[in-house]
Amino acid sequence: MLPHARLVVPALLLCCAVPGRAAAEVVRFRFAPVDMCGTAAQVPIGPGGALGERLIGLGFLPQPYATMPRPNQMVTFRHPYSGQNITVPLTLPAGTPRLEHRSNRIVYNYGSYTVQALFLPDGSVEVTYNSGFLRPLQFE
Repeated sequence: MLPHARLVVPALLLCCAVPGRAAAEVVRFRFAPVDMCGTAAQVPIGPGGALGERLIGLGFLPQPYATMPRPNQMVTFRHPYSGQNITVPLTLPAGTPRLEHRSNRIVYNYGSYTVQALFLPDGSVEVTYNSGFLRPLQFE
Protein backbone atom coordinates (compact mmCIF):
# COMPACT_ATOMS: atom_id res chain seq x y z
CA MET A 1 0.00 0.00 0.00
CA LEU A 2 1.29 3.47 -0.89
CA PRO A 3 2.05 5.84 2.03
CA HIS A 4 -0.47 8.49 0.93
CA ALA A 5 -3.20 5.86 0.50
CA ARG A 6 -3.12 5.29 4.27
CA LEU A 7 -4.27 8.89 4.74
CA VAL A 8 -7.16 8.63 2.29
CA VAL A 9 -9.04 5.90 4.17
CA PRO A 10 -9.16 7.77 7.53
CA ALA A 11 -10.20 10.96 5.72
CA LEU A 12 -13.09 9.15 4.03
CA LEU A 13 -14.16 7.60 7.32
CA LEU A 14 -14.10 11.02 8.97
CA CYS A 15 -16.33 12.48 6.24
CA CYS A 16 -18.82 9.65 6.69
CA ALA A 17 -18.78 10.00 10.48
CA VAL A 18 -19.63 13.73 10.33
CA PRO A 19 -22.28 13.94 7.59
CA GLY A 20 -23.70 17.29 8.67
CA ARG A 21 -20.40 19.02 7.95
CA ALA A 22 -19.50 17.10 4.81
CA ALA A 23 -22.40 17.93 2.53
CA ALA A 24 -24.56 20.76 1.30
CA GLU A 25 -27.59 22.08 3.10
CA VAL A 26 -30.75 21.94 0.98
CA VAL A 27 -34.18 23.47 1.70
CA ARG A 28 -37.26 22.69 -0.41
CA PHE A 29 -40.64 24.41 -0.68
CA ARG A 30 -43.68 23.60 -2.83
CA PHE A 31 -46.15 25.98 -4.46
CA ALA A 32 -49.45 24.88 -6.01
CA PRO A 33 -51.60 26.88 -8.45
CA VAL A 34 -54.65 28.54 -6.93
CA ASP A 35 -56.34 30.05 -9.99
CA MET A 36 -55.94 30.45 -13.74
CA CYS A 37 -54.18 33.82 -13.31
CA GLY A 38 -50.97 32.17 -12.13
CA THR A 39 -51.40 32.77 -8.43
CA ALA A 40 -49.65 30.13 -6.32
CA ALA A 41 -50.01 29.18 -2.66
CA GLN A 42 -47.41 27.51 -0.55
CA VAL A 43 -48.32 23.97 0.51
CA PRO A 44 -46.65 21.98 3.30
CA ILE A 45 -43.94 19.62 2.12
CA GLY A 46 -41.92 18.94 5.27
CA PRO A 47 -42.24 16.27 7.95
CA GLY A 48 -45.08 16.91 10.37
CA GLY A 49 -46.80 19.38 8.06
CA ALA A 50 -43.97 21.93 8.05
CA LEU A 51 -43.89 24.50 5.23
CA GLY A 52 -40.49 23.37 4.05
CA GLU A 53 -38.13 20.44 4.20
CA ARG A 54 -34.49 20.80 5.19
CA LEU A 55 -32.02 18.18 4.03
CA ILE A 56 -28.56 17.98 5.56
CA GLY A 57 -25.79 15.44 5.68
CA LEU A 58 -24.66 12.82 3.23
CA GLY A 59 -27.81 10.77 3.75
CA PHE A 60 -30.04 13.83 3.39
CA LEU A 61 -32.18 13.16 6.45
CA PRO A 62 -35.35 15.29 6.10
CA GLN A 63 -36.10 17.76 8.87
CA PRO A 64 -38.99 20.23 9.16
CA TYR A 65 -38.23 23.79 8.10
CA ALA A 66 -40.92 26.08 9.44
CA THR A 67 -40.04 29.47 7.98
CA MET A 68 -40.09 30.68 4.41
CA PRO A 69 -37.24 33.03 3.46
CA ARG A 70 -38.40 36.53 2.56
CA PRO A 71 -38.73 36.58 -1.23
CA ASN A 72 -37.08 39.32 -3.24
CA GLN A 73 -38.43 38.23 -6.65
CA MET A 74 -41.81 37.10 -7.95
CA VAL A 75 -41.01 34.93 -10.96
CA THR A 76 -43.65 33.79 -13.45
CA PHE A 77 -42.99 30.51 -15.24
CA ARG A 78 -44.94 28.80 -17.98
CA HIS A 79 -45.49 25.36 -16.48
CA PRO A 80 -44.38 22.69 -19.00
CA TYR A 81 -46.99 20.14 -17.86
CA SER A 82 -50.09 22.31 -17.47
CA GLY A 83 -49.19 25.01 -20.00
CA GLN A 84 -50.43 27.64 -17.51
CA ASN A 85 -48.46 30.50 -15.98
CA ILE A 86 -47.55 30.18 -12.30
CA THR A 87 -45.97 32.95 -10.21
CA VAL A 88 -43.59 31.75 -7.52
CA PRO A 89 -41.82 33.82 -4.82
CA LEU A 90 -38.04 33.29 -4.92
CA THR A 91 -35.18 34.47 -2.75
CA LEU A 92 -32.32 35.07 -5.17
CA PRO A 93 -28.88 36.31 -4.11
CA ALA A 94 -27.19 39.33 -5.65
CA GLY A 95 -25.34 38.67 -8.85
CA THR A 96 -26.09 37.23 -12.25
CA PRO A 97 -26.81 33.50 -12.36
CA ARG A 98 -26.21 31.12 -15.22
CA LEU A 99 -29.68 29.89 -16.21
CA GLU A 100 -29.87 26.18 -16.94
CA HIS A 101 -33.02 25.06 -18.76
CA ARG A 102 -34.03 21.42 -18.58
CA SER A 103 -37.26 19.73 -19.66
CA ASN A 104 -38.85 19.85 -16.19
CA ARG A 105 -36.78 22.44 -14.31
CA ILE A 106 -34.97 25.75 -14.41
CA VAL A 107 -31.80 26.19 -12.35
CA TYR A 108 -30.40 29.56 -11.28
CA ASN A 109 -26.73 28.65 -10.90
CA TYR A 110 -24.56 31.10 -8.93
CA GLY A 111 -21.52 28.82 -8.90
CA SER A 112 -21.56 27.18 -5.50
CA TYR A 113 -25.17 28.23 -4.74
CA THR A 114 -28.21 27.14 -6.77
CA VAL A 115 -31.93 27.82 -6.76
CA GLN A 116 -33.97 25.28 -8.71
CA ALA A 117 -37.60 25.44 -9.82
CA LEU A 118 -38.80 21.88 -10.50
CA PHE A 119 -42.11 21.55 -12.34
CA LEU A 120 -44.27 18.65 -11.15
CA PRO A 121 -46.93 16.86 -13.25
CA ASP A 122 -49.74 18.03 -10.93
CA GLY A 123 -49.10 21.68 -11.92
CA SER A 124 -47.12 22.61 -8.80
CA VAL A 125 -43.57 23.94 -8.53
CA GLU A 126 -40.97 22.74 -6.06
CA VAL A 127 -38.30 25.34 -5.22
CA THR A 128 -34.98 24.04 -3.90
CA TYR A 129 -32.24 26.18 -2.38
CA ASN A 130 -28.84 24.44 -2.32
CA SER A 131 -25.93 26.06 -0.49
CA GLY A 132 -23.18 24.02 -2.11
CA PHE A 133 -20.62 21.66 -0.67
CA LEU A 134 -19.56 22.43 2.95
CA ARG A 135 -21.58 25.66 3.10
CA PRO A 136 -24.49 26.46 5.41
CA LEU A 137 -27.62 27.88 3.81
CA GLN A 138 -28.00 31.61 4.47
CA PHE A 139 -30.82 33.81 3.25
CA GLU A 140 -30.13 37.54 3.01
